[in-house]
Amino acid sequence: MYFWAYTLDDLESYARDLAIAWWRFSKKRGDYAKAAKQNCSVIFTHLNVESQDILDFEDQQVREKFVVYAQKVYDQIEGKTKEEKISIVYDLFVGELEKTIGKTFSMLHVKVQAPTPYKKRLPIDLTGQPSCYVVKNLSCIQINQFEEIDNG
Repeated sequence: MYFWAYTLDDLESYARDLAIAWWRFSKKRGDYAKAAKQNCSVIFTHLNVESQDILDFEDQQVREKFVVYAQKVYDQIEGKTKEEKISIVYDLFVGELEKTIGKTFSMLHVKVQAPTPYKKRLPIDLTGQPSCYVVKNLSCIQINQFEEIDNG
């Protein structure tokens, strides 16, 4: 399960807009074609995770190790879409790292491209890709607000 990251209340609508934009993009791509219910759900949470339990892909060392790893394994994955291959590379990297250091991370911090088309808030990209938390340990999720949107 993943959540768009923000700490300032002023950015709550930004995270909401990203969630809806990704839902629209995924629905148009057919990701929900077999789902009985295809509505968009936006969940606002507090994630109860200690910093040492977060694998931060924005940390320069982690980022570089991941880039080297991805370059080695990406082309070896066959019969999958580009999106599936990227997900597999992340899963393999995290699994191997956790096994090597003997620790399981509760959450990952990654940057994710905004879907197209997505209306950016600034005329130029000053901040890079939006931050996203991928939660592995669901018990750390505290739901604060839930919003269901019929057609986004």
